[in-house]
Amino acid sequence: MPTQSLPTISFDREALGIVGKAQWTDALDLGQLGAALGALHVTDVAQDLPEGDNSGVGALRARLEDFRTSMSWAVLETSDACAELGSGLSDFSANMDSTETYNTQKAHEAAARLGLEEGDL
Repeated sequence: MPTQSLPTISFDREALGIVGKAQWTDALDLGQLGAALGALHVTDVAQDLPEGDNSGVGALRARLEDFRTSMSWAVLETSDACAELGSGLSDFSANMDSTETYNTQKAHEAAARLGLEEGDL
């Protein structure tokens, strides 16, 4: 089956008159939440059984990892959408990868202020 390339979509904020609102922080807040979600450890959610096969426990942990990753991506994409639609800073929307890196750093800074260590995220 031949592969089909997807069309490129471009979005011009200025042409649509979208202006970043400095007082709105939802893009930033969601970005930090998405970064924090992606750093959560889910292995301690299900404990190994004292005896027997732990394949169900392992499967549960794997599904929780998948869910955590998917939720993080969804929240980060929502943050990107907020930035594109005016509630974020315009330089954030210029490069979404740098935004997500920035948000990851801010999530770690917030965790440090709360007294959490890297493994607690």
